[in-house]
Amino acid sequence: MSVVKRIASSLLVVLFCLLPTVALANTSSTIQFTPEEQHFIETHPEIIVGGEMDWPPFDYVENGKHNGMVTDYLKLIEQRTGIKFKVVTGYTWAELKAMLDNKQLDILPILSWSKDRARKFHFTRSYLQLRSFAFTRSNVRSIKKIEDLYGKTVAIPAGFSMIKKLERKHPEIRIKEVRDFDEAVDSVITNRADVVISTAPLINYYLLKNSLSGLAAAFPMKMAINDMHMATRKDMPILRDILQKALDSIEEPTRNAIVANWAGMDSLAALQDTSLELSDQEKAYLKEKEQIHVCIDPNWMPYEGLVDGKHSGMSADYLKYFSDKLNVPFNLVKTRSWTESLQFAEARRCDILPMISNRQERRSYLSFTAAYVEPVLALATIESAWFYSNFKEISGQRIGIVKGYSPGDLIRQHHPDIELVEVDNIQQGLEMVHQGKLLGLLDSLHNLSYHIQRYYYGELKISGKFEYNWNVSLGVRNDEPLLASIFNKLIAHTPASMHQQISNNWIAVRYEEAISYDLLWKVLSAFALILLILGLRFRQMVRYRNEISLKNKELAQINLQLEKQTEAARHMAFHDLLTGLPNRSQLLENLEHAIQLAQRQESKLAVLFLDLDRFKYINDSLGHHIGDELLKEVANRVKSQLRNSDTLVRLGGDEFVILLESLEDNNTPGKVAQNIIDTLQEPMDVAGFHLNISASIGIAFYPEDADNMHSLIKNADNAMYQAKELGRNRFRYYTRALSEETEKRLATESALREAMQLDQFHLVFQPIINLRTMEVSHAEALIRWQHPDLGFVSPEYFIPIAEENGLINEIGIWVVREACKAYKNWMTQGLILKSVAINVSSVQFKKGDLTHTIQSILAEEGLDARAIEIEITERYLMDQTEHSIKHLDALKRAGHLISVDDFGVGYSSMSYMKRLPLDIIKIDRSFVNDIAEDENDRQISQAIISLSHNLGYRVIAEGVENEAQLAFLEHSGCDFAQGYFFSRPVTEDTFIEVTTELNERLRAQSQQALPLELN
Repeated sequence: MSVVKRIASSLLVVLFCLLPTVALANTSSTIQFTPEEQHFIETHPEIIVGGEMDWPPFDYVENGKHNGMVTDYLKLIEQRTGIKFKVVTGYTWAELKAMLDNKQLDILPILSWSKDRARKFHFTRSYLQLRSFAFTRSNVRSIKKIEDLYGKTVAIPAGFSMIKKLERKHPEIRIKEVRDFDEAVDSVITNRADVVISTAPLINYYLLKNSLSGLAAAFPMKMAINDMHMATRKDMPILRDILQKALDSIEEPTRNAIVANWAGMDSLAALQDTSLELSDQEKAYLKEKEQIHVCIDPNWMPYEGLVDGKHSGMSADYLKYFSDKLNVPFNLVKTRSWTESLQFAEARRCDILPMISNRQERRSYLSFTAAYVEPVLALATIESAWFYSNFKEISGQRIGIVKGYSPGDLIRQHHPDIELVEVDNIQQGLEMVHQGKLLGLLDSLHNLSYHIQRYYYGELKISGKFEYNWNVSLGVRNDEPLLASIFNKLIAHTPASMHQQISNNWIAVRYEEAISYDLLWKVLSAFALILLILGLRFRQMVRYRNEISLKNKELAQINLQLEKQTEAARHMAFHDLLTGLPNRSQLLENLEHAIQLAQRQESKLAVLFLDLDRFKYINDSLGHHIGDELLKEVANRVKSQLRNSDTLVRLGGDEFVILLESLEDNNTPGKVAQNIIDTLQEPMDVAGFHLNISASIGIAFYPEDADNMHSLIKNADNAMYQAKELGRNRFRYYTRALSEETEKRLATESALREAMQLDQFHLVFQPIINLRTMEVSHAEALIRWQHPDLGFVSPEYFIPIAEENGLINEIGIWVVREACKAYKNWMTQGLILKSVAINVSSVQFKKGDLTHTIQSILAEEGLDARAIEIEITERYLMDQTEHSIKHLDALKRAGHLISVDDFGVGYSSMSYMKRLPLDIIKIDRSFVNDIAEDENDRQISQAIISLSHNLGYRVIAEGVENEAQLAFLEHSGCDFAQGYFFSRPVTEDTFIEVTTELNERLRAQSQQALPLELN
């Protein structure tokens, strides 16, 4: 409706309401003003009013003009008091309040009361009550109270006070903050949110303005009832009194007409009593009216129509009920079509249309009551056609619709690919379908069923029901607002039992009566034959009605399945299929909401990143199906340690994330993490296997550790990796130093990928001494990396990184090749060693045939397998698999010596070692360091040497740095030793010189029993 038409309609409302009392020119004389008030009016010819920019339909600006319910109230007050208002717009709501406080404005026309505001302004009594409702999609039936919103999403414009109220009283509700009210409604209609909270007038205005439907009030919000007042500046109490007298003089029908004019008659349901109590003016109006003229759609049975020239259908029953209630007769104005009925209504030849949809173009001449009938839109096709469930399936087809019917415009707007063909009436449309000129005809389900049974039984059928909210109201000429008020009360007062009775009269049995009368008139001369035909027809009717009922049930079942599938698809999109836990998408949504809530409440939250330790080995050894069952059990155990308000998410693989909100201190996440670690350590029985598992957890806080969700997750992940590096089965808090370490690690990993091509690696070699002959018997090859920017990078730092990213395989082959070249070079220069030991990572056994690769390099250099000793770490013993043991057996059969490095620092045992083809055990330097002073280290070292010899292994002691250590090892029967006492690791070029000098010194020490000096 245009602004001009709205203002004109409002003026008509005012004229009608005021005429019974006094002419407009003398309206101010009906209100008794005190001398002070009269003087104020005379000395203040213009009052400045602050108008809002964007609060439709109450107070807003459209096309540069001030509009809304407030405008109508101000016009009425002007007419009844003689005051002239000047409305000032263009300011925010906060600015308007400040302007009233600073006396730049005289009035704010619509404002809720508060103690703080009452100290600054004078308020009239409430003249408009706004009650907020929870509005859902009209097909949702599961939301009936505030508790039903727990876990659901409510769309509310950012900054609304309702947000804090809900967060404080109902934190279980998910708040989706949106830019404005339009986006809030769109979010619900498009299924991106479940509920929008608003007043009925605001919702109705938005739906009418945009020609939308599909929302229904689920329940009233107890915490959202606002009484609206007019407020004046503090130094103008007399102005407040004048406004109050003017507001008191406005009659209830006029107030209702203002609401209906701007937000539709539906809005009155939330503002007025539903009891049928007519005002004196309404009673006087009906007495003077004598009868009410009615126009109907003559071809829309069973809703309404002309049958044998008489008004029939549901609307006829409603009008009979209304006539009895009002004691006023209704006179039918006959028309030939629905289009002609609309023309008669616009020309004021009829007062009401009992069944009509509320559309924009009709509001210039009609007011509308609340909807009281909801037809279902359906499609009629030939009997052999497919069933259709949505508009997309009839895209590109010729589809008929009766001219002037409400769904037509919206279908053209939202589905332009459908070729809509207008027909004069339903009979013409069905005949065109029957002749094949149209694929189908769109109309109400019951209207189509009625006519198909009468004229096309067995030839046409209902082929689909469409999601379209076709709500039908009662239309009243808008130049008689009292009549609109009367019918709105009638609709509100009509009990549900009456609606059901009228519906049952026509939806259930009326079809049969109409067919019977038709046949009686056609074959009156053959009464006996008619009885026979009626009997046969009745049997067909029952059979067809059963078919219709079955199809309706099928359609209902299809709709139910679609709803379930939609919900299932949404669940799948936001949940992990294996564990049923929320997935990454749901985590990001929940975490974003949690951060927003923490910002407003100035609280903190924590993210816990959990990764299972050594889970891959369970998958590799027992199979992925066992791993999947283990993950389910892990999810259940972790969940048992969390609150209902906490969120547990599976990111994928063996990674989980936990979101803890509303934390009071920094200790709680640590306690939760430790409880989780403890419960996961308890043995698990999975598919007949007795499994033990542990977890490492990283913890990061908002806002201390990150100010956004992605950084928060990343920092918790970094802390988790730190926990793993510290030995696993523990938790670690994120720190700034950890972030710096992560950045260093990333830089190292990036540089590591180029190190091979840039020739930044080199080998050094440390001599290994045979303690029986006191000669250098073999050497250990050690890799070194000198980077131009990072400087010297320790192998202890970059080797684990290479193992993680897979570069260790390429590096390991390079080490073998360089060690072979060095050994061959020394041989050509006369230095004969038993072997060169190279370190092999357990990761190298998992890719390709390691034995074949080493043999190929040895063959290239012309060397025997015994030239290269394979050195594995004790961790390898713990991670061994049958596949890896086969690799070691292959290396042993090829002729390589196999040694175990760093023995004693792990948790391996001789029972592990017995399974492996080992030759040499290397005692870790941590036992050799204090071997001269620490009795425990001496006992352990002696035990390792003795047990190794008993099992047929030889022993090397690492880290020998002084003569006392050497003396103890010789006395204990250790076979070999290496360390700085003999020589530091040296380059290939200097190794022969160092070895020659060291052998001479060793021989001299043996012969002269002199102390050996450090090289």
